Amino acid sequence: MSVRVFIYGYRKPGLSLATFRERYEAHIDLVKRISTDDFPLSHKRSYIARTTLDSPAADGTSRNATTPATVLVGQQADFDFDAYAELTFADQPAFQAFMAKVTAPEAAAQIAADEEGFLDRSKLSIAMVGEVVETTK
Repeated sequence: MSVRVFIYGYRKPGLSLATFRERYEAHIDLVKRISTDDFPLSHKRSYIARTTLDSPAADGTSRNATTPATVLVGQQADFDFDAYAELTFADQPAFQAFMAKVTAPEAAAQIAADEEGFLDRSKLSIAMVGEVVETTK
């Protein structure tokens, strides 16, 4: 049975949307080099649609005051994260092999140092996904 993991990433304060995306994409290349054959089957990233404003929005949020999300239902505060990723592994042993590589002391230090340049690591959230149900056309 496949294993899936969600990651919610938050831009480092003051970093532009474009720079965040560029740095995140480069970060995935780093993780891929470190994990080699144990990289997930897929690492899908989605970026929140945001508009850049000249002056802060009047919605009371401060984190993304000049880069509000395009919210269809909900509030700006519900969309403070800038990207979410879904990692898919073939099975539990594949996930464990990946984790062993990225949490090894030298690799973990490289990953953390890179993340410091673009992520607000204090807000980073990672969770296992439970059952996945998909409805198609």
